[in-house]
Amino acid sequence: MHFQSIDWKKGIILGGVAGVLWGWVALAVNAMSGVFTFENSLLHNLIGFAIGGIIFGIVVSGFMRLLHEWLPFKNILLNAILLSSVLWLLLRIGGVMLSSVEPDRYHLITAQSVQGFVLAVIMGCILGFLWKIKSKEA
Repeated sequence: MHFQSIDWKKGIILGGVAGVLWGWVALAVNAMSGVFTFENSLLHNLIGFAIGGIIFGIVVSGFMRLLHEWLPFKNILLNAILLSSVLWLLLRIGGVMLSSVEPDRYHLITAQSVQGFVLAVIMGCILGFLWKIKSKEA
């Protein structure tokens, strides 16, 4: 495992690339599952999901770079999946707290939670594969 060979700049770029790919995968998964209803055009959603994915990817990649010495697995892929899942769980806990404060405005839907967790695992897979590829190149 060559975490040292991936600097902050490369980590941000990898997170951004993984995020765009993940955003489009998330859009496709949701189009197939129908869990969320789309409110905008396809072009608007492609851009919005890509931007959201970039943010999510950069945050997960940043945590991978920052915490690489303390992560439990030797495998980059497993660490990426762990980090993206934990980040999703933290965001979900925030959603639960919001729903307890304003249950009419924020409400939990199990299908959305399951889809969100699956998509978090997919983000970890995409990012982990990109980190592995980049580590072997360095």
